[in-house]
Amino acid sequence: MLRIITQSAEINTELQRISDRPYRDEIQAKEVAVAEILERIKHQGDQGLFAPFETLTTPTNLKVSGSDLDAAYQKISKELLDAIQTISQKLESFYGQQLPKPWVKFEDDDVVIGKRYTPVQRAGIYVDWDQGSPISRVLMQTLPAKIAKVPEIILVSPPDETGKVPPDILVAAQVSGVNQVYRLGGAQAIAALAYGTQTIPKVDVITGTGGLDVILAKRMVYGTVNSDTPVDASELFIIADRTANPNQIAADLLAQVEQDPSSAVVVLTTDLSLAKKIQSKVQEKLQDNVHGILSEKAIAHYGLIALVDSLEQAINLTNQFGPHYLVLTLGEPWDVVEKIRSVGSLFIGQMTPKAIGDYLGHGGVILPPSGLIRYASSVRVETFLKPSHLIEYSPTALKNLANVLEILALAEGFPASADAINLRLREEDNDQR
Repeated sequence: MLRIITQSAEINTELQRISDRPYRDEIQAKEVAVAEILERIKHQGDQGLFAPFETLTTPTNLKVSGSDLDAAYQKISKELLDAIQTISQKLESFYGQQLPKPWVKFEDDDVVIGKRYTPVQRAGIYVDWDQGSPISRVLMQTLPAKIAKVPEIILVSPPDETGKVPPDILVAAQVSGVNQVYRLGGAQAIAALAYGTQTIPKVDVITGTGGLDVILAKRMVYGTVNSDTPVDASELFIIADRTANPNQIAADLLAQVEQDPSSAVVVLTTDLSLAKKIQSKVQEKLQDNVHGILSEKAIAHYGLIALVDSLEQAINLTNQFGPHYLVLTLGEPWDVVEKIRSVGSLFIGQMTPKAIGDYLGHGGVILPPSGLIRYASSVRVETFLKPSHLIEYSPTALKNLANVLEILALAEGFPASADAINLRLREEDNDQR
C-alpha cells in the first residue's frame, strides 16, 4: 500500500532510503564481471563478443540487414507507424530549438572572438526493451543526434529469443535517422561501442539505459568515450495542494511505476484529506492494473505520500532530493516555478501529466541518477556536439594587453608563456623596421 508519513524526521529518513536505491548491494559483485567483459572485448574484438553466445557465432549475425529493416515496416500496424512518424516530427521541432547557435564578435583593435559547435563523428545508442517497447527511448536519443548532424548514428539492442530486434525498434530507428543497427546487449554492447571491434565501429558518445551491467560498463568506459550520465532508476515527485485531483495523481503514480518498477513516486502535500484520497485511489486502481503485483510492489517499496507543514517545506525537500520529474498540481503553480532549482523536468498544472514528456521529449528520457539532477542533465542535442572557441588577436591588441598577460604568467610561474607573448611583439617590431 502507498504509505502516508506525517513526521518530518521520518520523511527525511524515507527520502534518503529511496535515494540510495537500487542495486547498491549488487554493485561490487557485478563490477568484477563487467570489468572482465570490457577487458576481453577490448583486446579480442569480435572473438571476445561471440565467445559467450551460442546464437551469435559470426560477425554477419550482429548487423541487422537492409532487408530486415525494410521488413520491419510490414510487421507493425499502420496506426503505430503513423504515431511514430507524428511524434518524430514533433520531437524534431522540439530538439531543433536546442541547437546552439555559433557566434562571432568583432571587438576593438581587430580582436575576433567566437564560439562554434561541431558534431561528434559517430554516436552509439543503446536501447534495451526488457520492460516493453522502448519506441520513445529510441526517438529521444537518436533525434538529438540527428539534429546535431552526427554523420553516423549506430544503434545496438539485444536480440529476442529468435535472434531478432523487435520491428517497432527498427522502424523507430529508421524514422529517426539511425545508420546501422546491431543485435547486441548488456556490457558486451557498451564495450563494443567504446573500443570498437572488427564488426562494430568505435563511437565517440554512448547514450542509453539498461540493467546494472550496462550502468557499470558505461561508468568504466567513460574517458575512452563520452557518455550521458548512467541512470539507475527514476523518480517522480508531485507537489499537490487541496485543489489537486486525487484520481489524476493516482493515475500519474501508476503510470510512472508501470514504466519503471524501480521508480520512486513521492507526493508532497499539506492536505491530509487529499493524501488519504490519493492513497485510496491508488489502491482502487491497483485492483485492475495490468501489471498487477509488479506495480503493487513498486508502490509499496518506493511509494510515499509525505504530509508536510508548508509548501516551502515541499519545495525544499524537492530541491534537496533532485528528482528527475516534478509535477506541480497546485492552484497557482507558476508562483513557485522560480523556486524549483533541482529537477530534470517540470510539469506545470492539472492538465500536464508527466506522460506528456514521455512521448514528446519535454521530460527527457535518459536522465542522471538520483540527486545528480542538481548538476547534470538529460540527453540533449549538446550531448552530441563539441564546442570550441575562436580567438584572433591583432598586433595592436596583443601589445595593449601584453603587460597584463606577462604579470599574470610570471605570477603563476610560467615564464615561457610570458616569452611566447613578448617574442611575437619583438618580432613584429623588427618586421616593421
